Amino acid sequence: MKKLLTASLLASGIFAAQAQAYSPEGFTPEAKKERVARDWTREDVDNAVVSELVRIPSTNPLVNVGVSEACKTVQFVRTRLRNGPTNAADADAALLMMPGVLEGANGFHYLARNMVYKAVLQRNKNIEVWAVDRRSNCLEDLTGFEAAEGMTDVVEAEKVLIDYYYKNSEIDGKEFDGFLTSSDLDEVSNYGLAMSTDDMFNIIEYMIPDQATRKQKVFIGGHSLGGLHTSSFLAWDRDGNPDTLDDAGYNNTAGAFGLDTTLAPIYGDPELAEQSTTFDLYAMLGITQTDEPSEEKENYDSYIKLLENGYLPRTAAVEGAFNAEILALPEAMAVLAAIDPEAESTAIQNLPRSLTMRTILALIHSRDVNDFFFKPSIDDFRYTNEALVGLVFDDNSTVLPFISTSLGFFNGGRMEQRNGIADLVGSIIPVLGTGGGDVVPTPYIATDAGRNIFRLGQGPLYGWSDFDEVADANDTQHTDENGEIVFTSARSEVSDMDDFVEALHRGETNLTEWYFPIRLMLDISLAAPYDFAPDVGINLMHPEGAAGIPKIEFVAEEGLGVNPLGEQATEEPVLLEGMNHLDPMFAVANASATHPNPIIDRLLDFVEENLQ
Repeated sequence: MKKLLTASLLASGIFAAQAQAYSPEGFTPEAKKERVARDWTREDVDNAVVSELVRIPSTNPLVNVGVSEACKTVQFVRTRLRNGPTNAADADAALLMMPGVLEGANGFHYLARNMVYKAVLQRNKNIEVWAVDRRSNCLEDLTGFEAAEGMTDVVEAEKVLIDYYYKNSEIDGKEFDGFLTSSDLDEVSNYGLAMSTDDMFNIIEYMIPDQATRKQKVFIGGHSLGGLHTSSFLAWDRDGNPDTLDDAGYNNTAGAFGLDTTLAPIYGDPELAEQSTTFDLYAMLGITQTDEPSEEKENYDSYIKLLENGYLPRTAAVEGAFNAEILALPEAMAVLAAIDPEAESTAIQNLPRSLTMRTILALIHSRDVNDFFFKPSIDDFRYTNEALVGLVFDDNSTVLPFISTSLGFFNGGRMEQRNGIADLVGSIIPVLGTGGGDVVPTPYIATDAGRNIFRLGQGPLYGWSDFDEVADANDTQHTDENGEIVFTSARSEVSDMDDFVEALHRGETNLTEWYFPIRLMLDISLAAPYDFAPDVGINLMHPEGAAGIPKIEFVAEEGLGVNPLGEQATEEPVLLEGMNHLDPMFAVANASATHPNPIIDRLLDFVEENLQ
């Protein structure tokens, strides 16, 4: 009886504390502005440009050891002119793009399609873009997303997604086998730098068989980690024989480009390799680098053995906090936002809750540390489908800097700044390596879930003001209704929510990577910088040739490319004012009067200048 009374009193005390602590404080953003004029529409691009998923066999048996038959193909999205030549060698130029950490090929969906369109519209140039999926993307079951993508009823689409991924419902006779864990993924132990780099060679050789032609018109680049992939490719020797140069990376490209990254070579620079992985591998795995040259290979070999034997996680997952289930969620949110962006979302409330899902939802919607443990939770707030995407990805809201995008701001209800959440994220999910408050600002969060703790779920409907609805030429700051608080500004908002939503889900692939391979990071951090790298199949044999390749780097002012990466391969990288880490791929391309795109034209100039 005493125990029961104590528990009851404790519960009452907690509830009383919650009731006393909760109040819908903060400031309500001002109304939307009128949208800006566009140079062209999405329909114009769709009529002129086609994107298609291409799967080709991997031709190198050395990188396919231990790989399942389903994943022995290399896949990429080819974006080209709909009425252009089918033979890629007949195009004026081609750009191969490598994704960053936890990214799939659709990270380049918007950039690629608008580059191809603008090149022919304004320059009469026929270019192609080949956006790469790493092998790990073959492990994703996208059946439910593809079924829901074509629907027009948001309620029906939500049901299809939840039923397939959580309730064993079949689609065309197929049943979801569940989100895979490290123990299910033996083969991912082999998904390293050698495989990823060889796949890049495989694509360009398949698309343009003649080496001399590739040297004239193929450009290699990427976003974030894709920059390190690019620098590795330039110095790589595909057959491991440095005396045969036709298969050297630098002899197969006319130039290199980087999007919020560095193209500085990681070989010979362990510190750069460690700093440029965008998440904290060392905190996640408890890895320490040796200072003794004689122990470098031994150190690498020991960690590879631990990975292969399952003592280290094979993917970038922290069970209970961050895993494939979480990385699949953005595509589901995007499918619903594309169907009915302004409808009130019910997906979060209806979603079955694993421990991992509960943890991540608490993290992304906590005002402070207390909010992580107590009510109100995300379930108590009302969001439109579009605003829910903004909550996760927008730079004014997200707690994860590596997915930060400048998409606009919330509307409809009171907002206030978070406090201390960055450190909480870093402690719960060390793989994300947020760096605390030095990296993550104090982003805003909705505060009005109802008048009081007894009326949660009865607050206002939070909607979304897009990048061009928060400010205009006459009023460049987005404030609260009374003009007292500045939430954001025209300078800091550059990407269109509609375009971003489309990239998250459109087509046969997606923007997120459910099973990012840890082996890749071990190769980059513990092998590539050292002299023994060729002994383990990491053939960085041509640093001199790589150094002579023309390069251009785009660095987001609020991204990850200047700091912590620090060192750049070019003397004057292009600084992208107001942009965050994902913005170089999503900065609006067709609003030149108010938001000129600083990436596409500069990149097209670079391509034209270096065509051979």
